[in-house]
Amino acid sequence: MEQQVLVDVRSIPPRERHPKIFKAWEELPVGNALKLVNDHDPKPLFYEFSAERAGEFEWTPVEKGPEQWSVLIKRVASPANAQPRSAANAPRPAWAQRDSAKVVDVREDLRAGREPFPAIMSAAAQVQPGGAFALRAIFEPRPLYQLLGNKGFESWTERLAEDDWMVYFRKRPERAGGCGCGGHGH
Repeated sequence: MEQQVLVDVRSIPPRERHPKIFKAWEELPVGNALKLVNDHDPKPLFYEFSAERAGEFEWTPVEKGPEQWSVLIKRVASPANAQPRSAANAPRPAWAQRDSAKVVDVREDLRAGREPFPAIMSAAAQVQPGGAFALRAIFEPRPLYQLLGNKGFESWTERLAEDDWMVYFRKRPERAGGCGCGGHGH
């Protein structure tokens, strides 16, 4: 029989909420669920679960504001043993330098429950071929690798601390004399 663990974070300081939620999650057996109660829409938490716990959970909204949100997060599988795309897996490329890339820091937005996606996409749209920007987040933003990869970006990731990630995104340079489509003989 499914059991639910209530995690009410409304009275907890924002910076302590995600660690408390993930601590409860780690102790949760497969088949059971967390019932999260929050004072804002937990979209950033959903993105964090999607990035770090893909395939392990089902997310079911229960109550949608305006003063209280609740969601049921059911554990449907054990953690995957996937390795993160981190600095340990590849040497730092020359273009992934802190002093040469505009940094979009969304850590406080994520902790406060604000949606960072528009700021990230705005920064990406301003990057010229060969240019780069860096994203600073509280978790590894795995869904962005494919999303921005489809827009011509490559990435390199650096984990600075448990809840501090720096991801560099570089727009691939256009080939000289080409249309930029990657085809041959144009």
